[in-house]
Order: sequence, then C-alpha cells, then structure tokens
Amino acid sequence: MDFASVLRRIGEAGPRHRLDIGDPDVPPPGELLEALSRVGDMRYGPPEGLPEFREAVASVFGVDPGEVVAVAGGRHGLAALMWAFRRRRLLTPSPYYPGYFEIADVFGLGLGLVESGGGWLPRFAERGVYVVNYPNNPTGVVLPRERVRELVDVAEFVISDEIYRDIVFTEFTSPLDMSPNVAVVYSFSKVFSVPGLRLGAVVAPREVAREVARFNKATINVPPTHAQRAVASVIDILPRRRREVSEIYRGRAELAARLLRLRFVKPGGAFYIFAEAGEGCFEKALGRGVSVLPGELYGRGGYVRIALVEGEGALSEAFSVLNEVCR
Repeated sequence: MDFASVLRRIGEAGPRHRLDIGDPDVPPPGELLEALSRVGDMRYGPPEGLPEFREAVASVFGVDPGEVVAVAGGRHGLAALMWAFRRRRLLTPSPYYPGYFEIADVFGLGLGLVESGGGWLPRFAERGVYVVNYPNNPTGVVLPRERVRELVDVAEFVISDEIYRDIVFTEFTSPLDMSPNVAVVYSFSKVFSVPGLRLGAVVAPREVAREVARFNKATINVPPTHAQRAVASVIDILPRRRREVSEIYRGRAELAARLLRLRFVKPGGAFYIFAEAGEGCFEKALGRGVSVLPGELYGRGGYVRIALVEGEGALSEAFSVLNEVCR
C-alpha cells in the first residue's frame, strides 16, 4: 500500500467527507490574497531568497537573515537538508511522515527508525542526525520540553520539521531554542491555508544555509518571488493568524474527543487524529462516504489518520460513520 494508490482509490470513490490529505479548509487571510494581487514584479531573485523575505522570516525566529533561506514549500526544504546530510546517519521517530522516505528513496539514503512509546513519545538515545516533526503528523503530539532536551543532547544535528508550529494547543518548544545544531523547516502552507503557494523557509546555521541555497540553485533555481514579496509584506499578521487557526483546530480536536469513539492520544497541535481502528476501516469508511488514511502509510497498522479539515457539523457526521464502521 502506497500513498499514490490510496489517493487513486479515494478519487475513484468520490467520498462526501475528505478527511485524508492535510489540505486546510480555513480560508486564507484576506491581507495575503490582497498582497498577492498587488505583486507586479515576478523577475528572478537570488537562490537564497529575496532580502525582504529573509528579513521577515528572521524577525519571526529572532535570527540573522543570513541564517534564512527561502524554499519552495516545506518538503523542498526537507529534501535540501536531507541531501546536505546525506553522508551522515539519518534517524526519524515512528510513526513517521512518509514524505521523508520518499525523499530518502530518491537520494538513495538510509533512514533509520526510532520507536515511540506511550503517548507516541520516542526515547532519543542513538547518535545521529534526526529528522523530527512536531507538532507531529500523523499523531498531533507535541514533544515535551524535557524530551526536546534529550533530543538535542544526543543528536549530532537536528532537522526540525515545524510545518505545524503555528497550530498548537499546548506549550511548544523548538529544538532551535536549545541548541545551535538545528535547522528548522518552516512553511506558510498550513498557517495561511495556502499549500499551493509553495513557499517556506529553512532557518539554519550559515554553513548549512549555504548548502540549502546550493540545492535551490541546482533544482528550482529561485523560490517563487511573487509569493516571497507578498508574504514579507504581511508578516505582521502572523501572530493574529496563529491564534485564529489554533482556536479553530483546537475546537475540532475537542469535538473529536467528545464524539469519536475510537481511541487516540489527545493532540497538542496540528490538525490530525491518529486513531486505533478495526480491520478494514479505510475501505469500510470509504464505502460510507468518509475518506481517511490507513496507518500503514505512517508505519503503524491498525490505525487511521483523520484530518480535521471540515467544519464541526460535517465532522460530526463523519465521526458517526467512523464510530459505526471502524471500532
């Protein structure tokens, strides 16, 4: 079972409730749409990104602009970093985001697994370069501060995939807060609900940032300049937008806790539920008009990932179906 075949099956079924891919349903902020409509300059820019964009992202993370590189979405940033550390031992916790293995497969990289225990919290004991993702996809778990300390103490380097850092319901600690040996992969896709805009950033030590810029030059050459200009001009709305989307997705997670009768670890962020499910849940739910993703895609059979990307009324209806066919 792979992602492509699962999505083909969902496309064939045409379900009423699409709770499979993490495509945000919350409308993008009007300020960003307006800014995009005003951008007239779409000429080439430098492979590391436009100065105004790098300065805007640097202001968010409290770093120097020289430590910021624009990338064409989060996965592009991850690919650049995994390539940069291709000669090191790469490790990632399980359950995992399958995109990491797709990248590893293209580059012929080994990617070892670190098993998670109760509450989907891994123990970090092995030396290596870790690719971690918190708030987590697929579980929604946020790593406690003491476990982040454990990670940075044992890791040779940390590639911290923080695509969901703006959607949190509990305290979030980035490894970057505790160690200089960290590269953060960031994206505006989820917080601004614009995954098709393909704009993100890598925040990293200068020598690592230079490698990411080299990767840009060899692949896409220049991240989308119109998107960089627009986002840089509205970066001041980010704190408000974080609060708004976090409150929306928090409400949906609480609705799942009330209505969904499948067992799952309460999420601390993102917009996913990773629930225990009976045999055949994916097909049975699909037959009743609800699409979820099988846990096998994330390295865990017997589970399904539910994306909370519909309004509460529609989610309530979908949860009723899941309760009936997946317990």
